[in-house]
Amino acid sequence: MASVLAAVSNLVPRLERMGRWLVLVLVLAPSLAAAASDVPGSADPPGVDRFPRSWIIAYERQDDFAPREFIVSAVEKIRRELRIEQKLRLDATAVRIIYQFPAGVPLSEVIDHYEKALGSEALFSCRGRDCGRSNGWANQVFGQAILYGPEANQFYIAADMGGQLMSAYVIERGNRRIYAHVEALQPREAIEAVTNAELTEELAGNGFATVAGVRPRRDGSIPDAGLRTLRGIAPRLRIFERLTVHVVCHLYGPEATALMLERSTECAEAARDALGEGIDADAAPNLVPFGAGPLLPRVGGAVPRIELVLPHRQQRD
Repeated sequence: MASVLAAVSNLVPRLERMGRWLVLVLVLAPSLAAAASDVPGSADPPGVDRFPRSWIIAYERQDDFAPREFIVSAVEKIRRELRIEQKLRLDATAVRIIYQFPAGVPLSEVIDHYEKALGSEALFSCRGRDCGRSNGWANQVFGQAILYGPEANQFYIAADMGGQLMSAYVIERGNRRIYAHVEALQPREAIEAVTNAELTEELAGNGFATVAGVRPRRDGSIPDAGLRTLRGIAPRLRIFERLTVHVVCHLYGPEATALMLERSTECAEAARDALGEGIDADAAPNLVPFGAGPLLPRVGGAVPRIELVLPHRQQRD
């Protein structure tokens, strides 16, 4: 009996402490819930659902049409200068949102969420160090220091969602917190009218030019948005009438080189056909498809792409 009473007396203080902790949790619960609520006046962008239990910590909406840039390449920082190889310049309205994600959510799940939401119409995407410098993305592109983290923990995707340009930059910081910067631009003009505005000048001047906004898939197919872009720029190629322009597809992946060459040839043929649909045969240059596969890598990362090459211009130099 004495042992039972001793056990009970020892248990009472523990129950009292547990009770105090329970009261503390109940008191703090409303403030914890409030900390995970959206900032006032914010809303999700149309067409892209948020990740479960994530919340908005920053929101900016600009309904006026103004000159803006939409990035479709990695971001490099050379000395103190930011280098962005491909970007679209256009007049558009803008919505910018930063989401925070619950503790313990794997980075891979957040990336999968945005790949499923935007991947079918992606113009460009990258992961890890292939995206370039996180410091450049965070401080110079977005102006949000909270988005700075290890290069290995970043992801970016840019897509044409039926005329609305959408992008998402995801980062897991060193403290394990995950954030996503989501941006939606609504251009004044059709995307095809503003994409590759200087393409023909680059092709005529340099003898080659990368087609912005067209990112082939690893299987060699080209997303619908990319095909629309190719058809849209085709009329500009009339100035190269009677000249030979090579349509080159670059693909990268872990598959065998022979397979990637085969797929890239199919990709180049699809790109050639899309360009051919957008221009009268009588005014078209001689478009020759060429599958480069993974054999012509680019400094700074293996980026799937479509390039136009004007050999006669290079030979003249």
